[in-house]
Amino acid sequence: MISLNAFFLVLIAAFLHALWNSFVKGNKRKATVMILIVLLHFLFGVALSLFSSFPSVEAWPFLIVSVFVHVLYFYFLFQSYNWGDLSEVYPLMRGIAPLLVTLGAFLFIGELPVGKGLIGIIFISVGIIILSVYGLFNAVTYKSLYFAILTGLCIASYSLLDGIGAREAKTALGYAGWLFILEGVFGLSMFWILSKKDFFSIDKKTLFIGSFGGLLSSIAYAIVIYVKVTSPLGLVSSLRETSVIFASLIGLIIFREKPWHLRIVAAIAVTIGLIFISLSR
Repeated sequence: MISLNAFFLVLIAAFLHALWNSFVKGNKRKATVMILIVLLHFLFGVALSLFSSFPSVEAWPFLIVSVFVHVLYFYFLFQSYNWGDLSEVYPLMRGIAPLLVTLGAFLFIGELPVGKGLIGIIFISVGIIILSVYGLFNAVTYKSLYFAILTGLCIASYSLLDGIGAREAKTALGYAGWLFILEGVFGLSMFWILSKKDFFSIDKKTLFIGSFGGLLSSIAYAIVIYVKVTSPLGLVSSLRETSVIFASLIGLIIFREKPWHLRIVAAIAVTIGLIFISLSR
């Protein structure tokens, strides 16, 4: 189902993903941070494309649609963190992806994890939903809920598109490279409009956070695309969304966000899910 190396690679990507999201949330100049992150995506994509083969023509329809979805994702993510706390909106936006990707992979390419793999997906999804429930009924604002759900739909869409596209491309890193290049071009244009009023007065801290966050984001998603070529998309999506637990802990420890009780229950559920997926090999 999924190799041990792929299992741990996606977990590393999940941690990196949670980390760069915390950078965006923790900085007041979010538009400036996002333009730096997208810029690093572009530069990382150029580097990947130079050392990878060109994606096959069959992959380009998936890649082009994915670029559009990724740009929407960045915008909705930006708005989500403008209106909500990391621990509230992050589980909401990431929580709907695993089940949607699993269903989409079954409908479009006939791929469905069975046995321990499917049980693992369910446990991880339940753990994420547990975290989502608190934000949904207690702390989250309507605007943050709206943008978090839109972000989640984008995540599920590009996860499926990139999984199929990378397989059609015959080169995972080449596909990732061109995805980063194109999303960089359009993403830079969008966030330039949002941040140009104060971009040239950027301070060293914001420059570091945005640049380092962009590097982490690029590495994390390149890893995920690489693993998707040989592993079931539903399993990869579920493992990747364990970033919710990492983000929840970051929110608790760094940003002092509450409550902590649900985080423990959710972490236990996700851990059980990870064990089942690791045993599904």
